[in-house]
Amino acid sequence: MTPPAGAQVPSTATTAAKPPVFAYYYLWWSANHWKSALGPNYPITASPLPLPATLDSTGCGARTRYVGNTLTDVPSRIYSQDDPGFIEADVRQAAAAGLTGFLVNWIGTGSATQSTTSNPYSKRLQVLVNAVHKVNAAGIPFKLWLSYKASANVLTAPYISNDLAYFVRTYGSDPAFDRAQSPKVTMIWQGSRKYPASTLSSVGGPLRSKLRILGDETTWSASRAPFLDGNAYYWSSQNPYSNPQSFQQLATLAAAVRASGANPDGTAKVWVAPIIPGYNKQLAGGSACVPRRGGQTIKTLYTGNGATHPNAFGLISWNEISEGSYIDPMTRYGYQDLNALSSLIR
Repeated sequence: MTPPAGAQVPSTATTAAKPPVFAYYYLWWSANHWKSALGPNYPITASPLPLPATLDSTGCGARTRYVGNTLTDVPSRIYSQDDPGFIEADVRQAAAAGLTGFLVNWIGTGSATQSTTSNPYSKRLQVLVNAVHKVNAAGIPFKLWLSYKASANVLTAPYISNDLAYFVRTYGSDPAFDRAQSPKVTMIWQGSRKYPASTLSSVGGPLRSKLRILGDETTWSASRAPFLDGNAYYWSSQNPYSNPQSFQQLATLAAAVRASGANPDGTAKVWVAPIIPGYNKQLAGGSACVPRRGGQTIKTLYTGNGATHPNAFGLISWNEISEGSYIDPMTRYGYQDLNALSSLIR
């Protein structure tokens, strides 16, 4: 593979088995969420649905076509993840492309007595688990990791502890969750870097016999390493064109993680490398843009970040549409990036 001009990809290639690929999967797409993101002026009942924004020739320069809109793309029709059929369809499509599974982004209510029906996220999580059971029963391999939603808002330690205690009670032995690398369910603490080491210790300590807890740390420090089983940095805007040094930045981070000693159970620290198809949050309050370049960006990052020899890739994302990092086939790009990734996986 020849990277685009301006991208510097490390020449060292791994000859080991390809790392599994887990895609971050978000559970907030209700019909109302679509309406809110597209704004009151978007013709949501039109058929076909028009693209809500234009991009310039570089694939950036987003300009909305409807006042109040924050998205650059739409599906063929507005859906809701409260419909189990849509979640199952996502699982089947991702599995058919060769993805190992979803990193399901979830948050509970913070209550000690919550259940699977306590909030929309928990209801949809159960629907996703049911879908994985169904496809697994049909002989289709696909599993889940947990991405705990603790970055957008900094939560209290009791809130997180109650959520994770509920999760372990409900799903700690559920076969929908991957155990290929560890007998424990893998969890990524999104935004872990925003919490003091004392919180990582007080929350994670009692649970590390049941959860493999990975951080979302921008840098890796000896003072925080004892409280995390590894790192899965959520770098959703990595730009190999304007920042070719990003490959070395990740290599340095991966090396620091691995050099920080064993975990309490004797296992080695885990390194999960990010990959993206592109990024564009220009209509949702951001300024950065990483162009997709016809599927070339995800290929460049897969190769470049793969030189860190990750235990897994964290694909950002299946359906983070507001940030423009989604790989779920929709109107603007279709199957371009999913097919590009599938060819790499296979």
